[in-house]
Amino acid sequence: MVGLSSTGQARATGGGTAAVRAVARAEWRAGRRSLLALGLLAGLVAGLALAAGVLADRTRTAYPRLVEATALDDARVLVAADQPDLVEEIARLPGVEQVWVTSTWIGQLAGPAVRYLSVGAGLDPPRDLVRPVVVEGRAAAVVDEAVIAEGFAADSGLGVGDELTLSLLTLEEIARFDTGFGAPDGETVRLRVVGVARMPAWSGALAGVLATPAFAERYADAAGARPVFVRLAPGADRQAFAEAFEAAAARADAAGRSVAARHLPPLVDFPTADVDPGVRAAAQTLTGGLAVFAAVVGAGGLLVVAQGLLRHHRSRRRDQDVESALGLTRAQRSAARVLAAVPVAVAAGAVAGGIALAAGVLEPVGGQARFEPSPGFRPAWWWVLAGGIGTALVWLGLVAASAAMAGASLPRVVPPAPSGVARLLRRRPALFVGLRLAQSGQGSRVGVPVAATVLGAAAAVAGIVAALALGASLDRLVGTPARYGYAADLSLVDAREADVAALVADPRVAALDVTYTGHVRLLADPGRSETEVQAYRPRKGAVPVETVEGRVPGALGEIALGPRVAQRLQAVVGDVLEVARPAGGTVTLRVTGVVVPRPEAQGPLGDAVVVHPAQVAELSQVEPTLSGYVVAAPGAAESLLADLSTRLEVIARETPDEIRNLDDLGHLPEILAAALAAVAAAGLAHALLTAARRHAREVAVLSVLGATPRQVRAALAVLALALVLPALAVGIPVGLGVARVLWWQLATATGVGGDLAVPAGSLAVLGPVVVAVALLLALVPARRTAPPAVALAGG
Repeated sequence: MVGLSSTGQARATGGGTAAVRAVARAEWRAGRRSLLALGLLAGLVAGLALAAGVLADRTRTAYPRLVEATALDDARVLVAADQPDLVEEIARLPGVEQVWVTSTWIGQLAGPAVRYLSVGAGLDPPRDLVRPVVVEGRAAAVVDEAVIAEGFAADSGLGVGDELTLSLLTLEEIARFDTGFGAPDGETVRLRVVGVARMPAWSGALAGVLATPAFAERYADAAGARPVFVRLAPGADRQAFAEAFEAAAARADAAGRSVAARHLPPLVDFPTADVDPGVRAAAQTLTGGLAVFAAVVGAGGLLVVAQGLLRHHRSRRRDQDVESALGLTRAQRSAARVLAAVPVAVAAGAVAGGIALAAGVLEPVGGQARFEPSPGFRPAWWWVLAGGIGTALVWLGLVAASAAMAGASLPRVVPPAPSGVARLLRRRPALFVGLRLAQSGQGSRVGVPVAATVLGAAAAVAGIVAALALGASLDRLVGTPARYGYAADLSLVDAREADVAALVADPRVAALDVTYTGHVRLLADPGRSETEVQAYRPRKGAVPVETVEGRVPGALGEIALGPRVAQRLQAVVGDVLEVARPAGGTVTLRVTGVVVPRPEAQGPLGDAVVVHPAQVAELSQVEPTLSGYVVAAPGAAESLLADLSTRLEVIARETPDEIRNLDDLGHLPEILAAALAAVAAAGLAHALLTAARRHAREVAVLSVLGATPRQVRAALAVLALALVLPALAVGIPVGLGVARVLWWQLATATGVGGDLAVPAGSLAVLGPVVVAVALLLALVPARRTAPPAVALAGG
């Protein structure tokens, strides 16, 4: 290089572009296999991260897309069929832009068990209001055809091709629902199921069986209720609409109470505003979990690819020395390597984009799949294009950065202390050397500072612990029905005293209580016109009530809140609430606890209050209904259900949608924990390998001074422990703290208790496993440590 002529220098520097191209061609010929392998790995990693992003986006947007696809109504009102004036007045309420008045029929389903169904239909259905998406079969077309709600199909086992035979109830029979009416006197209708439909909300006025306009016309005189679906004007005040409707309902009641209104109280729902918090919480959990998975895979893959590129370019550092001597600047040398990597960038982008495109076949995760309006392949073209281009650009950026780092001056090596080494080796050689190797990484321009490595490992441990704790809490909740209010094996609808007394005397019944259900008006909750109220009167044994905090009311003047009500009111045990009396005035109640109410209505789980049985009639805005909750003796639940269902309307314990959504999370927490563990193990192995390479000369010097191979392995083991022990000490408590906050938010939004299930067994195993893995990984660089002569000569 010393004899390089000035003409050669000018040619090298003046013809910079040509020189860069020449170096790029040489780099491609010599290193294309290594570059291609690393590029395909980068494309695979980016594709997996993009696929997780595509799935997260489809999961996150499933509900709002279904709202748009079904033209979900802004408000819905259920009015008794014998209140036509009230139905007509709804169109004149403030903020109303459009209404669709339909009819609902209540019928007893033919079969061995007593069961009642609601059938809904209306004339002239609008195209932009309440348009269920048929996900199986087809839409109903003639008078004897119907589609059923997806949830009803899953719970009942009915599907396309099945036939429903219903005996319709008259208005008078609906009014005597709690006292009994014998066999229904209405017409017998037969409906053939031709489709299964999907809607964001089937609650309230929307029946689970939807018939045709021809059905509505034929059986118009037999309808028991008139559901009204409302489109409000943009920006309309929902509270003003609710108050105006309540005033209209009060006037209709004062003019003459209808026959059926006693069991069909006029209530208002706002489907587009009252999104179930459990649905939102599940979507956030799923999306967050997928985002964490994408971040973990992306960060881990980025680290592996970046280090691979750095090693690739460092192995060819002498070429850069020659190029530098020829006059190429550091930027030109890096540009040449970027140019050589362009074909690989195209391949990496194509792989990443292809995986993102293939991810379009994935349905939303967990319970959010029930809200997907267009099941099947849904290509995410924005993710495909942006992800492919972004992967190519990131790859080229990594190539440029690693080439520039490899072309810089060699890192400074921190030699062992010259004095006292032999004496310390004779005392605690492994401990001293291992800690010194860990500490010496702080001054290296190549290695990652040990503090950053420890923090990264602690973050991984915290993520693993949080995922395990969330998984344990989910498993405990799903596997313990009492925790979400389903302690009873079966419930008796409209319990009559004679039936309750017979059950009390039945030896197959271990516990039974009567639950009173009504609606109260909490003055501290102006956003809700009414809130469900319950009261429990034990008749035999004790049916458990899940208590989150405090206790169930035991006297007049006391109230317990469901988790959602407590969160909405920001109320705690000891607070005082004012409750409106139906006839005027208020009652002051003291909060005694937060409990999980029983699933009496179709409202959200945990969105009710509990009072003393002697006070429910005083506070309820409607006449309370009675239900019997039965805990069967061991092994007697099936026979009891089969016997009672032949003469009474009995409902077996079912899993509510909120819990089903959480159950559908499946093994996501364990998958996240496994992904974090894999990335953490790869990062730890890489840290140990790079530390061994970085300190090869120090290890060689120690070997020359008399250190045995066993002492060298022990020193590297100490280095590994210096990384993982602080990570465990920090990561475990941080992970539990994060899990406690996340679970409290998820559980409260779901309507259950927010106490975390600490996986003590898993945590007891986690520490020893992490230490054992670290020690095993330390053996790899120990076995690959170069002999002293080679290490000293190659430094």
